[in-house]
Amino acid sequence: MAVRVKFWRQEQAIGNFGDALALVYRDLMFTPECRFSHGTLYLVGSVIEPGRIKAARRTGFVTDDEAGQAIFWGCGLQQAKPLPDELLLNCFFLGVRGALTRDLLGLPKSTPLGDTALLLPRFYQPRLDPATAGKVVWVNHLNYAPPTEQDLEGCPDSVVLSPATENTTEACLRFIDAIASAKFVMANAMHPAIIALAYGTPFAFWGGSGINYPFKWRDFSSGVGFDLRFAASYAEGVALYDEARPDLAWGKTELDGLLKVAPFRLKL
Repeated sequence: MAVRVKFWRQEQAIGNFGDALALVYRDLMFTPECRFSHGTLYLVGSVIEPGRIKAARRTGFVTDDEAGQAIFWGCGLQQAKPLPDELLLNCFFLGVRGALTRDLLGLPKSTPLGDTALLLPRFYQPRLDPATAGKVVWVNHLNYAPPTEQDLEGCPDSVVLSPATENTTEACLRFIDAIASAKFVMANAMHPAIIALAYGTPFAFWGGSGINYPFKWRDFSSGVGFDLRFAASYAEGVALYDEARPDLAWGKTELDGLLKVAPFRLKL
């Protein structure tokens, strides 16, 4: 039985940028050779949660045998809650996103840390996007509202992007190009902030009209080693970035361990 790679909104034409990065990994990072012969594999996101593990349990060697495994590579918990012991038995962790997830799961300190999207600069060199070059890019979470006129007030040369992208590698790469070309990113969705960090674009955790699982943002930050508060405005976002300097922490981040436990053979 083949390994099943799963991500949110996978079956829809329009997905969510951060989750659809699994398609980029498939096409740019990996060969088809997998170290697992069966199981449900998650490559990115806040997907270590009971619902997905229970679904994986029903896909063992025999359907509904409750023996299937959920395999997570560099993923994180949604909330600051440990998993029940009976679900942990069906999990295989190939590194996790941050120290908070590692400690809540009771994993050893040697567990590789880091969101898998941080590896993208090793596999993809972005192209200049004239539409966002030198501008401030605002990205709301898929479940929350885009910036209002009041949000954009005092923010010159701004561009609003939606994370609702086609479920294709090409669409994800265009989004990466837009983020990497920007002057600054106001990110209400977490993976635009992660891509900004990876490609050297200053960014803010933007509070917007709501935050999807605040824990996951702290967990991501703990995997790199910085602390960044949520900003309500562009000016505050710039000030908080200058105070926290995530780029300095990023320069010291070690991701080779995460690569060594990748579930597929790498195209390196």
